[in-house]
Amino acid sequence: MTPTDVVLEKVRNADPIGEVDLRGWSNSADARRVLDQIVVSDVHAARSPRRRRTVWIAATVVGTSALATVAAASGLLGEPAPEPVRTDLAAIDKGLPADLRANPDVENAMAVASTAGGVLYAADLRDGGYCYEIATDGDRPRGAVCVTASRLGDRPIEITAPIPSDDAGPLLVGGHINDSRIEQIVARYGNGTSSDVEPGLSGYWLLEVPENARDVALNSGLQIVGLGGEGQDVSSVAVPALRDEQPAALDVAQPIFVSTISAEDDLTLVLGMEGSVNAADASTLELQYPDGTITPIPFAADRSFRFMLPVERQSDFATAWGQLVARDADGTTIATAAVSSVANHRRTD
Repeated sequence: MTPTDVVLEKVRNADPIGEVDLRGWSNSADARRVLDQIVVSDVHAARSPRRRRTVWIAATVVGTSALATVAAASGLLGEPAPEPVRTDLAAIDKGLPADLRANPDVENAMAVASTAGGVLYAADLRDGGYCYEIATDGDRPRGAVCVTASRLGDRPIEITAPIPSDDAGPLLVGGHINDSRIEQIVARYGNGTSSDVEPGLSGYWLLEVPENARDVALNSGLQIVGLGGEGQDVSSVAVPALRDEQPAALDVAQPIFVSTISAEDDLTLVLGMEGSVNAADASTLELQYPDGTITPIPFAADRSFRFMLPVERQSDFATAWGQLVARDADGTTIATAAVSSVANHRRTD
């Protein structure tokens, strides 16, 4: 069930009418006349006519009191996503070939969960999956996530947890329930406390870490637990420490840390690679192309490297994998790291 379906279902439950009657009336000339009157007279409808069209037509059929009940129950929920969020959701496909694009329905993206510190917005995918994103400071997007229908079974609980924007910023963790056995989300912290998470629309949820658990969430992370109907644990996901320094520490912990340099408008290309060789005994580093060609890559005294690919080889990793190989002074392989284009990562994720 999509976020749009949830709002429609609430209206139908308030004064049920047949699906055929609703769709038939909504396409009639009389419906368009009534809608035009509503759009002119109501600021919410005027703000996003396309998003409100079905909801407002249904509300006209069942009466204004039913709409008021839905609005009172949901608050922000169901409101259209602001333009910066829609733009960021659409950008998830930028630079990808047509067969890898998620094509989220950004025109109908809406608020599906909220706290005092942020709002979770979601957009449907045609295949039954979804894209979603937390926004703070009103309309500041914090990183879009897309999940195709084929991956829903692999992830009982989908989670995103943006690093806080500053020391005083809210710690937000949000996501979606993909497993029908899960009826409630609970956050558990290393200091022995826990937080019940208020559900949003269509299985979405958003948590704001309380002040008494802030330090432990920043330094040690937390557990997101999905509970069944009888309160039993169904699934648990560890959220890593939310402090900003953690990603750099994780990079250094890898024997070879590598990041590809990509063309923003074509993510099938690899323009270059940069990173660091952290394996202590490494004396040399080489790049092995998918066709077996080997190119040595020098690294600096601080173990960092940056290597730009020749133009004629920038498409070699579009649909294939190569690897970086670190060897010791005797030529023995001591570490490897797979490399490919962003597009191919998306293809194989």
